[in-house]
Amino acid sequence: MSYQSIIHLSLDSPAHALCVVGMEIFLDVSGCAPQRCESFTIGASPGVLVDILNTAPAVTNEEAATIHLPLSDPMDVLVKMTSPSSAFDESKVWVSYYRPDAQVPVATAELYLTGVVVSLDADIYRSGKVEMASDKLAKKNWVWGPGGWGAILLVNCSPADTVQLMDKTKKVFFSEEIKNLSQMVLTVQGPSCVLKNHRLILHTSREESEKARVYRAQANDLSTCELVLGPGRHTYTFAPLESHLKETFYVEATEFPSANFSGLISYSVSLVQEAPDLSIPETLVHRDTVVFRVAPCIFIPSTQMPLEIYLCRELQVQGFVNTVMELSEKSNSQVASVYEDPNRLGRWLQDEMAFCYTQAPHKTVSLVLDTPRVHKLEDFPMKYSLSPGVGYMIQSTTDHRVASMDSIGNLMVSPPVKVKGKEYPLGRILLGSSFYPSTEARDMSKALRDFVYAQRVQAPVELFSDWLMIGHGDEFMCFIPTQVKTKDEKGFWLLLASPSSCYKLFQKKQKEGYGDMRLFEEVRADQLLSNGREASTINQILADEDMRKQNDYVEKCINLNRDILKRELGLLERHIIDVPQLFCLEQLTNVPSKEQTGKLYAKPFFPNLLRVIVMGKNLGIPKPFGPQIKGTCCLEAKICQLLEPLGFKCTFINDFDCYMTEIGDFCASANVRRVPFAYKWWSMVP
Repeated sequence: MSYQSIIHLSLDSPAHALCVVGMEIFLDVSGCAPQRCESFTIGASPGVLVDILNTAPAVTNEEAATIHLPLSDPMDVLVKMTSPSSAFDESKVWVSYYRPDAQVPVATAELYLTGVVVSLDADIYRSGKVEMASDKLAKKNWVWGPGGWGAILLVNCSPADTVQLMDKTKKVFFSEEIKNLSQMVLTVQGPSCVLKNHRLILHTSREESEKARVYRAQANDLSTCELVLGPGRHTYTFAPLESHLKETFYVEATEFPSANFSGLISYSVSLVQEAPDLSIPETLVHRDTVVFRVAPCIFIPSTQMPLEIYLCRELQVQGFVNTVMELSEKSNSQVASVYEDPNRLGRWLQDEMAFCYTQAPHKTVSLVLDTPRVHKLEDFPMKYSLSPGVGYMIQSTTDHRVASMDSIGNLMVSPPVKVKGKEYPLGRILLGSSFYPSTEARDMSKALRDFVYAQRVQAPVELFSDWLMIGHGDEFMCFIPTQVKTKDEKGFWLLLASPSSCYKLFQKKQKEGYGDMRLFEEVRADQLLSNGREASTINQILADEDMRKQNDYVEKCINLNRDILKRELGLLERHIIDVPQLFCLEQLTNVPSKEQTGKLYAKPFFPNLLRVIVMGKNLGIPKPFGPQIKGTCCLEAKICQLLEPLGFKCTFINDFDCYMTEIGDFCASANVRRVPFAYKWWSMVP
């Protein structure tokens, strides 16, 4: 934006103007026209473009110097310089005035121009490198979509103190970390005699300065950077300019978009002219602005290929630990050991954390988003277990009860879908909720819910999950990637828990004469006793009317979500696989008495077949310990019958305590980091 936008010409003395390259100046050609003059011509030296609007046909530079243009017709004369000047008043524009039928001008007005470049640039074309924008106004806007533009900032997700704070004005970066920062380049060119009479100020708003930091590298040490703008610093004044300047700044965001932060941050550089008379205020000559958007936190569905599985090996569930390690080998993914956090509950690794990523054209960063229920700790050991390059961020929650649904574990992500012509290339977030208010209702807090919605690129869908003891969708549903190509390929299958399918299977086995076969035959008596289970036969389960009523209730809750998922994800019945699974209703377990309520919640009656560890085509499925039919668990056989023809390899995890003790806390002590989407989030239109 140039504020010297109009120049009034004079016949008494030449006019002088500072012209920022690329910006237009309006010339008032009629204000000083002599009496009885009816036309004019206009000429310019090389490097100056003259554009005369409201003429038909359009007039070029060369034509304007020879064609007599009528003063009576309203027209706009715009002047623009194409390159900076090397000396003061280097370029010139002249306007000659003519009386009727005269070939010689009566008078000529002159304008001397000094061209300067003041440009603040970033990677607005999203190519991974900074280019000077051809359209200066485009930098001030941020546009979504494949034809859009606008620069992108990454949040500093550094998990440990990899950035060393030397004092309040300097920081030391490791070489890899500085690559995460977005570059912003300031270019200033022009005659030194002109520049020294002006000041340059880099600035943003007070509010936006709290959301990001701008650094400049030290001349003698590129790893040591000076904090230029950031919290408590919204302006920076440069030293007086003596010559040309080209300086690279490094910018990082400090937080993701939220309900109170749109994610947009603008930075401006202002060229200010100081008046010789101290009693006269300084004059703003030009301001150039570039707008960044903070990259969102993107959640990854289980259908993406695994990269690394984080596993807490200290737990006494060796069957689970050993099988997970075998699965990782089959899937060519790494295993990272995580030490149990004594301050957090058993299921913290999956229940309170999610592996996500954030992305700019120049860098993709994986990160852990942590929503700890233990809110008074100053440090969390998990961040020291992460592989190099994996970030760590804490998102605060408000409900810290054991059975709270206010954690990131209460969130799943669908694979990419297309619904009624609308594409969701990064999938849709699925949030568990209570659906209606009550004294016992559990919900994700408004702060965490607003955070999820504010990311904008994975339009959330709310599911009813408060009927479950843990309250998370992964207790009744799971996405697995398509392995065998089909004509009507969706790219994934949705597994849904189905009590009715389990009853049908048991009824079939009863008719085949296996009604006396027992569930949990292979489980020790003390394990069953501690979990409130007993080795029931198929006949006993089918005759238990209370259990039947409880599972009818569960089926209704699942079918409500089934309809929502079909509608919001564009699914048909053929995209859904019903998995036999029984539930029972109990009071909350493993919670303090003060958090106990009279409401009953659903928990798996046998190890939950929906708690699948998805590693591509290799599936780690809890061993259900179902009735043995000719030496084979009929539930395992049914799962293999459903999934193996689709190209999956089923591995059953033989660890009853892992999936049943303390409502299955231990099985959540593993979490998978997955490959980010190939699709670039800025190419979509939310």
